[in-house]
Amino acid sequence: MIVAVVVIVAGAVIAVRTVRRPELTPAGRTIAGVAVGGLDEKKVRAAVESSVRARVEQPIAVRVTGTEATFTLDPVAAGISLDVDATVRQAFTGSGNAVVTTDATELQAALAAHRQAATDTVVRLADPVPRLEAKGDASFTSSAKGVTRTEGRPGWTIDPAAAAPVMVAAARAGQPEAAVAGTPVPAGGELAGVDQLIGTFTTYHPCCAPRVTNIHLIAKIVDGTVIAPGTTFSLNRKVGERTRDRGFVPAPAIVDGELEDQLGGGISQFSTTLFNSAWFAGLPILEHQPHSKYISRYPPGREATLDWGNIDQVIRNDTDAPVVIRAATTGTSVTVALYGSTGKRKVVSKTGPRNPGTDGGFSIRVTRTVYDNGAPSGTTTLRWRYTGLD
Repeated sequence: MIVAVVVIVAGAVIAVRTVRRPELTPAGRTIAGVAVGGLDEKKVRAAVESSVRARVEQPIAVRVTGTEATFTLDPVAAGISLDVDATVRQAFTGSGNAVVTTDATELQAALAAHRQAATDTVVRLADPVPRLEAKGDASFTSSAKGVTRTEGRPGWTIDPAAAAPVMVAAARAGQPEAAVAGTPVPAGGELAGVDQLIGTFTTYHPCCAPRVTNIHLIAKIVDGTVIAPGTTFSLNRKVGERTRDRGFVPAPAIVDGELEDQLGGGISQFSTTLFNSAWFAGLPILEHQPHSKYISRYPPGREATLDWGNIDQVIRNDTDAPVVIRAATTGTSVTVALYGSTGKRKVVSKTGPRNPGTDGGFSIRVTRTVYDNGAPSGTTTLRWRYTGLD
């Protein structure tokens, strides 16, 4: 075959040269892994139409690096087509790859379809039941009790624009395998890190009094609250002002050292139960205040009153997992359980002796030691003076 080459410089024809293409392809020449050396054009075309096409159009097994995923890409369906004429010319004059045409939009769309969505971890938390209710020395160890988990599945994605040239190169070379970079997508779920009962406490009360209505209502409001890692929980902010419209009723409360009816009276029982649950979970309790007078149904020194706009209870979640507050009530008790993840944490609480005061009350000291993986990781000491007995 004769090819004419015309060279034009500055608008003028200055040379005409003819080039004769070889009648046979160079010895040892391959196209997409198919041997075509020493063949004439007719035989090359036949090889391209059959063997080379089979190589170029074969499915490509794609490995997604950074994950354990694989998928298969159909080059033809993805917009990669063999250019027979150009490939035949390549056999005589070019490299060992086939020539293909590509529909870039179609190829990227095909690649974008290959991804795996992550599935969320599903965590179900049991309703709390009484497990700890001590008024004096006590300890609690985190456990898997009450937690049912269905583990999520991680997913992955690829960048279609970055993967497209890799697929084209594999098809041109007739390679049945290729690798593209993947981006792992972790399993999600709001409670994905929750796997333990980390703290719990139960307190008791007589049945049927108006204060029980308030205790049940505040428990219902708080139940299911999630404290995200690194954030704080304010009991007052969560519950809001106690009003009749919201269902709170008048009940006795200690005001300035005296008992008097107050909307929401009695909810300090819930506050105290929550306080002890957080205490035995080893969580930092940033704000709390015991009652001015000691109430015998509560652990001395380990209790917390609550007053809208005045006295709050604030807990910080210093763990890497969410903390979920679960609350359950009966006619004579309230239980608060905290679910999260603290590993092999154990909390030991020791209550010191009551030191009588001159006003009929007493002072007391309570110490909490937190053990993580068997070693002490922190100690908290509470000191309080009661001015009398309720």
